[in-house]
Amino acid sequence: MKKKITIGVAEDQIVYRNGLITMLNDSDDYKVTIEAENGMEMLRKMKDNVPDVVLLDCRMPELKGIEVAKKIREKYEAVKILLLSMLDKQEFVAQAFEYGVNGYLSKDDSPDEIIKAVDSVLSNGYYLNVRTSKYLIGELVRQGKGVPSFEGVVEFSRVEMQIIKFICEEKSAAEIGVLLYRSKRTIDGYRSGIMKKIGAKNVVGIVIYAAKHKLIEM
Repeated sequence: MKKKITIGVAEDQIVYRNGLITMLNDSDDYKVTIEAENGMEMLRKMKDNVPDVVLLDCRMPELKGIEVAKKIREKYEAVKILLLSMLDKQEFVAQAFEYGVNGYLSKDDSPDEIIKAVDSVLSNGYYLNVRTSKYLIGELVRQGKGVPSFEGVVEFSRVEMQIIKFICEEKSAAEIGVLLYRSKRTIDGYRSGIMKKIGAKNVVGIVIYAAKHKLIEM
């Protein structure tokens, strides 16, 4: 029997939270294992039950979603984080990714878009839709607004440059492995090495770094 992807949902609006949980649980692939009405409750419940993916409302009482994301990223490196918000400010989006968020969604997005986002963060390590596309992040980097701080320019091997290019094309580790005739585990190792070199918290950081240093065309 296929193991379900476990999900935690932190949302203070009960109607939206219930709808989101119902939608996810109706899928054969997902199971909501944590339901929280604020960020503090989510962090408390995660001590005994760490899900694969966490969906966080941006505006919650006690602790804002972006602060919860930061704390989760510091303690649970493997957890994928999706931020839910009604805000579309460019600076806010850039800051969210700097804090280690893997993707950003609007509460107006369709159920299919949310499912797509969950699948994307699990397979690619990040999710960028129309509003938070690589082009937008590239513009933020070029304008110097809300830019994550990375270490100085570093040298990359030919294989690392190929992997960076494929990551920016939104290819998963498995897909990159096929293209480069290497195993998924090997590609994961390269990705981790690249992130360590540049001081990025997740794969999104690689995309931002590549745009900032003009390693790719956005």
